[in-house]
Amino acid sequence: MVGVLINIGISLIIVIAAIVGLATGFCRQFSKPLVGIIAIISAVILTMILYPLIFSTGIFDGFVAKACGWFKPEFYQRPVTDVESFQAAISDNYLRVLSGASGWVFSQMSRVLTGSELDWTIGNFFGRAIVNIILEFALWLIFYLIIKYFLYGVKYLIGKITKVVVFKTIDRIFGFVWSMLCTYVIVVGIVLTASEMIVMQFMPNFEATVAGWINGSVLLRFFHDTNVLGSFIANVMSVPLITIA
Repeated sequence: MVGVLINIGISLIIVIAAIVGLATGFCRQFSKPLVGIIAIISAVILTMILYPLIFSTGIFDGFVAKACGWFKPEFYQRPVTDVESFQAAISDNYLRVLSGASGWVFSQMSRVLTGSELDWTIGNFFGRAIVNIILEFALWLIFYLIIKYFLYGVKYLIGKITKVVVFKTIDRIFGFVWSMLCTYVIVVGIVLTASEMIVMQFMPNFEATVAGWINGSVLLRFFHDTNVLGSFIANVMSVPLITIA
């Protein structure tokens, strides 16, 4: 019964998206706020994909070394290999305020320093993290501006083209395709992915129930199996999605 209701709900969303796309066309959907949202999300995805590749070339090693050198006190240089050694390193200084979150902080330290040639110290962790934040933001900003103004150019050109009557049909077709794509990204790539990650992270006992709902819905099972964006997001955040038998 739940599977049938889910199929009906997804079908209604698809039909509404199709009608809106055909009725409004591509240009009318492509508003300035939407361009901004697309540019933000696209820039985030490109940054997540390309930043590790760029960083691995070693061109930022000098920045990392300089940032790590900012943390000179002795406790920043103590070797940290596990949560216990991290707690010991911060026990006699102002960083002890992090004691309650030491497990999470050490996991972030592991994520940042694993694969690097840096020693596992708090100073190196802070230095590398600062460089990551600055460079990732700069790279995101560059991608955001490029994508934003590229989309404005596309919108302008299509607006000019669709003033010719014969191209209005093309505009509606593109509007249909765009509406369906946006619906897929929002419903599957974001909503479904977020729901599965929340279940796996905070409600693991509920996993079997949700897996049963997915298996019981033909459409939901299809979207789960083809959720490439969701799989990528889950891998980046190290949170597994629900496994379907």
